[in-house]
Amino acid sequence: MYEYKSQRELYEAVMPAMRVKLRLLESSGYRDISSEDIWNYLRDSKWKNGVDLTLADVVNDIIHADNKDIEIYLSNSKKG
Repeated sequence: MYEYKSQRELYEAVMPAMRVKLRLLESSGYRDISSEDIWNYLRDSKWKNGVDLTLADVVNDIIHADNKDIEIYLSNSKKG
């Protein structure tokens, strides 16, 4: 099993999944969300207490992240 040396390395490894998610978001009318926004949302909510996540888990979480939850997260993070 490959272990990533940094979050940045993992982030770059999942960019194809991020691009898919960005296209899905755009087709649903969410045009102002970036891959960094998705990453931060998942890191701060879904993965915060995650242990031994596999690459498949991370990709699945990216693709299936709820669009509205991402939007709410971004709205709340801009208020703080």
